[in-house]
Amino acid sequence: MIYARVTTSLRAARLSSLVAGIAASIVIALAALPAVAAAQEPVRVLTPAGLPCEYDSCVLRVEDGWLSRKLIRGPEGTVVARLGFGGPSLAGLVQISDSAVAHARSYQRHQAVGSALTTVGSITAIAATIVLNRQNRDVRDEAIAVNVGGLAIWVVGNTFLYKARREMNRSIWWYNRTVMDGR
Repeated sequence: MIYARVTTSLRAARLSSLVAGIAASIVIALAALPAVAAAQEPVRVLTPAGLPCEYDSCVLRVEDGWLSRKLIRGPEGTVVARLGFGGPSLAGLVQISDSAVAHARSYQRHQAVGSALTTVGSITAIAATIVLNRQNRDVRDEAIAVNVGGLAIWVVGNTFLYKARREMNRSIWWYNRTVMDGR
């Protein structure tokens, strides 16, 4: 009889331990449900205008065209801005990320210097070529020197433009990362 009481009390203890374990597992599972559900929902962030958007509709990309560069949003290809002279500031478009803004400002500095240098270099080289084609032997050596100088300025300007393009890509990458993270 003592053996039956001990066995019954051990079974009861095991059963209550099992029930407690199951109850704890259910509580943990229920507590984790909001996190799992949130992980499956699309990421939403606020745009600079304060409107919510999802990753697919908010990511940015750049499309180059003939003498133009467009900033495009989402898979439908909404034109956000035309970058270049007179266009909006890239830093203002990516302001949800501090890193994106820093790279956007670097892009704008390099773009301005590169555009100015390539324009001056091109004009100088074209003017020197026109002078060379006039067959004026008195200024031939000077025109060649100016042409080479103009081409050198153009090359330096393009170096700045390559740096600008790299900074623009980094800015957009940081912006898209922020959109993806939902920060």
